[in-house]
Amino acid sequence: MSIKVVIIDDHKIIREGIKLYLQNDDDYEVVGEGKNGKEAISQIEKKKVDLIIMDINMDVMDGIEATKKIKQIDKNIKIVALTMYNDYLQIKAMMDAGASGYLLKNCNEEELKDALQTVIGDDIYYSKIVEQTVINNLTQRVEKVATEYLPTPLTPREKEVYKLIMEEHSNQEIADLLFISVRTVEVHKRNLLEKTGAKNTTGLVLYAIKKDLYPSKLE
Repeated sequence: MSIKVVIIDDHKIIREGIKLYLQNDDDYEVVGEGKNGKEAISQIEKKKVDLIIMDINMDVMDGIEATKKIKQIDKNIKIVALTMYNDYLQIKAMMDAGASGYLLKNCNEEELKDALQTVIGDDIYYSKIVEQTVINNLTQRVEKVATEYLPTPLTPREKEVYKLIMEEHSNQEIADLLFISVRTVEVHKRNLLEKTGAKNTTGLVLYAIKKDLYPSKLE
């Protein structure tokens, strides 16, 4: 059964381009389009929709507000942001609103379809450059841990290890990057667990999320 897609963008040429990407693929059926968030809501009220490709900056109702309202109406509809803006605040706002993916308009057909398949599979998709923006922001925010949230501040080395954990590096990779032994990495991780009250590496990530050190969409 094909994925029923609605395309929402205030530029007709963008909508037509996306339709060209999808029209010859049996996995997708474009069932509607619109130029603002209000028209997106109108579309889901009229027909069965699985996924919406949503611009952010639009007149009448922007993509962030539309995403919030759509998820309230039907939480099962997947929303992928497709925008020119690689800005952390925009990314965070859209993902907080309920989007499952965030792409830039310079993506190609392969990446667009990869994103659509990812979110339909109940996962989250960031384009590579967007992912880097998120990681960079996370790295900056982890600095706050040392002074704002923990009763026992982190040492400079512990902050370095924490950042690399957030970036999903293994113990060996952290050791290589910091020119220390794996055993030393394990000691630093144990100290981080004690200072945050986390039980494992996942707990460290959840701690960062709880303290708004990572996009709250992942909470």
